Amino acid sequence: MTETPENQTRQKLLEIFSLANMDSLPAMSDHVTELISLLGSSRATAQDVADTILKDYSLTTRILQVVNSAYYSRGTPVSTISRAITVVGFDTLRQIAAAMALFEEFIRTGTEKDEIAGIFTMSLISATQSRIYCELKKNRISPEEAYVCSLLHKLGKLVVLVYLPAQYQAIEQEMQKGYSEEHSNRLVLKGLTYSQIGREISTFWNFSKRIVDCMDTSPPNPEKSKDSFLFLQNLVVFSNTLTSAFFNGTKLELADLIYKFGGMFEIGQEEALTLVDRSLAVCENYSRAMRDGLDKIQKGRSSQVTVSKDSSGRWIRVN
Repeated sequence: MTETPENQTRQKLLEIFSLANMDSLPAMSDHVTELISLLGSSRATAQDVADTILKDYSLTTRILQVVNSAYYSRGTPVSTISRAITVVGFDTLRQIAAAMALFEEFIRTGTEKDEIAGIFTMSLISATQSRIYCELKKNRISPEEAYVCSLLHKLGKLVVLVYLPAQYQAIEQEMQKGYSEEHSNRLVLKGLTYSQIGREISTFWNFSKRIVDCMDTSPPNPEKSKDSFLFLQNLVVFSNTLTSAFFNGTKLELADLIYKFGGMFEIGQEEALTLVDRSLAVCENYSRAMRDGLDKIQKGRSSQVTVSKDSSGRWIRVN
């Protein structure tokens, strides 16, 4: 019987993870998987989410810190998850919970804490951009679905960093020679890419097919008003690429990004940069670790711009 491409990918993954003395693909803790599932479920209730959060003391503490931050707080201290749902809203709390649960999981498991914080922070900024964009444009895409799909778009990269740090460093060394990330992936990971690994791992972790398919890095353009899911896939790529271009890109890369996606999303360069700025303001309030992450992502491999705050506290690109 001929092996399917999916089976071949799984076999390559098992071979790669065997290098880290793992005889199977890595498992994610039950409460994180449950939260991701609740995030994508229209049937989930506020009590479902609260009960899942309360299973993890550290996660509960982190979420209460976020809700009591200056960005979300209304002046009255929040001491319970049920009260947090009332203050920030059910959908927002589900997003915060999923983000913080994933971050806690990877930090707890991985050894490269600073690098993990940097990559996850960029994913969080991208997710927030997608959500804000959908809220502003009032399109047919659910802001919540755009958020979680953008957050998990680079899951494969995080998985390699957390569970296979030696392979991750080998990829970084190839990129320092001038090779693209995809070419460097294939050189080190037996022909696989971060995207393929993310799709395979997220399928193993029982994430929804829509989340899995949004890990595609080159989706086709949607036909006008005919395919909202293709629009979502492209938005996920745009948001993640915009974050990378903002912190580690050149003016030309930013211009090329707007040229490619500007018409599709009816967005110009200034509006795109404002979108990043608004996202940063939200993400800074998640935790001290997230603020530290913002510092880490400024130390990119080939950054040709500097990102800092101006006198008003706004994040700007300084060339």
